[in-house]
Amino acid sequence: MALWARINALCEETIVLVKSEFFVSPQILMRSTLESFVDLRCLISDEKYVKNIMAAEADSMYKNLNKYSESNPYYKGTIEATPKHIENLKEEKSNSINIFERFRKAGCEDLYSTVYNNLCRYTHGNISALASKNFENNRVVMTTKISETDLLFILSSTINVAISSTHDVLSFYNASESELKKCMVSHDKVNQLCKKFV
Repeated sequence: MALWARINALCEETIVLVKSEFFVSPQILMRSTLESFVDLRCLISDEKYVKNIMAAEADSMYKNLNKYSESNPYYKGTIEATPKHIENLKEEKSNSINIFERFRKAGCEDLYSTVYNNLCRYTHGNISALASKNFENNRVVMTTKISETDLLFILSSTINVAISSTHDVLSFYNASESELKKCMVSHDKVNQLCKKFV
């Protein structure tokens, strides 16, 4: 349930940004939302997937703690890990699967090289992100106006991932067919609305 809550909280925050006309960071939140959605789908289909979630955490901790140095000011407040703890993290992180494999396991591999790749460019500040978000009329700006196409993509994708994650969780908990249908009707309405503008 925590993944579902995270997905929907990120979706809500994305909508808040858009309503407030802040358009630089929605795609960054959308990337994180999509990663959480993929994890949710994997976990629903395989309860043992939680080991991968723990392995990913171990991998992150290993990368951080393996380079510990008292002389590095960014480690202030961090306690040096014992060699045994570092070795345990190294062993546990070996159970992690890469992001593409996570997408494939979730049945979302088509999203990986398309939508996810696009969102990654915004997250990492690639040229396409800088050009579309921080340049206007040959000037550097804090934010640009958003195109209708980009706005539609942000809104429809955000709403649909919230609906899809809710449908998946309701289905997992054997909700009634009428509840599941409500989700799909909402999903279809969003898609029909998008077709009017594309």
